[in-house]
Amino acid sequence: MKKPSLQFNNMLLLLMLFSHFSCKKSETPSTPAPPTAFTLTSIAVQNGFLLDAYKCEPKVSGVEKSIPLSWSNIPSTAKSLAISMIHYPNASDSSIISTYLTLWNIDKSVTAIPYGMAKNGAWFMGANKDGNVISYTSPCSAGPGTHNYIITLYALSAVPPSLPTQHSLSVNYAVLKNALTSVTVIDKAVLNFKSVTP
Repeated sequence: MKKPSLQFNNMLLLLMLFSHFSCKKSETPSTPAPPTAFTLTSIAVQNGFLLDAYKCEPKVSGVEKSIPLSWSNIPSTAKSLAISMIHYPNASDSSIISTYLTLWNIDKSVTAIPYGMAKNGAWFMGANKDGNVISYTSPCSAGPGTHNYIITLYALSAVPPSLPTQHSLSVNYAVLKNALTSVTVIDKAVLNFKSVTP
């Protein structure tokens, strides 16, 4: 019987190696897609700037209409949400903070707060910038120039137990931040925007 040629043996070896590595490649699990980010947005903000229609909201019984907000991809382990909106009156001094909105005890099923509805949901609100009314404060800086605002949505492991179970003038950004130390902040979604005063 004629022996297989060396060339035939080499071709057979290459075929076996190719089959081996092809199988190995198909057995390798695909890389999972990265998780979608927890995101906070507002139709009142375009290209990083607050639209004029949402500036200097008129007061009705001391209350101003709140900025519309919506969010997506809440962490599955979150039990509650909270929101803060702040402004640094002096850009060079981050120790001085004005509180424009404080909300807590927001159910994780909530994914939006319509325009002007921040005080009307099944959650609680803190004081306005001046600390004299339970309300949102609309950006309306007296000085000319560009002013920066930061809205943060917190996904929490629980409602902070030190916060009141009702609207309260005693709650501002500092009080909220301190209360958050008693629970786990699972994730944060931040919306930065600017408001220009002529």
